[in-house]
Amino acid sequence: MVTDIVLSGHQPREAIGELLRFVRYLADDDTISIDDTVAKSEQATGFRNFALANFMRSFGNLHHPVEYTLGVYFHQCALSMTCAQLSRAGLFLANRGRNPLTGHTVVSDRRARRINALMLTCGHYDGSGDFAYHVGLPGKSGVGGGIMAVAPGKASIAVWSPGLNKVGNSALGSQALEMLATKTGWSVFGA
Repeated sequence: MVTDIVLSGHQPREAIGELLRFVRYLADDDTISIDDTVAKSEQATGFRNFALANFMRSFGNLHHPVEYTLGVYFHQCALSMTCAQLSRAGLFLANRGRNPLTGHTVVSDRRARRINALMLTCGHYDGSGDFAYHVGLPGKSGVGGGIMAVAPGKASIAVWSPGLNKVGNSALGSQALEMLATKTGWSVFGA
């Protein structure tokens, strides 16, 4: 549904360009790109996404054609970034909406809190509850094995390991973040 909102007032190609510009701005790095091979692979195997999007559209919850909405979504899934770029892109979420490197306010404190809450509760598919319990940090996993996690007031952390667990999250990345949260006491639920 968020991707459907992103499409408002844009053609799919424009929306993808806006997304790419925004992520490059967040990471302060113009070398970030979209991997078209990954986007095409996601589209070719996204049968469940198509079914769910059509189901949502049947209830009036999507306002743009399913092909447009999912086309943009699959390109979002195909952002190609290093761990350093990904962690820099998430810094504003660790700093109440403000990028500490540039001083730019990206979103309000309230909106950063909302984004972090959504990542904590929904950022790891069906494994979100387990990730919240074991790691205790807001985070978002990606189809390529990357995870960006946020320790509010402290850091934005990115890990990458391509072996996915049964719910589609990086198995070793999740373990590494659990170890980090345990050693640092950064879990939002306490040590």
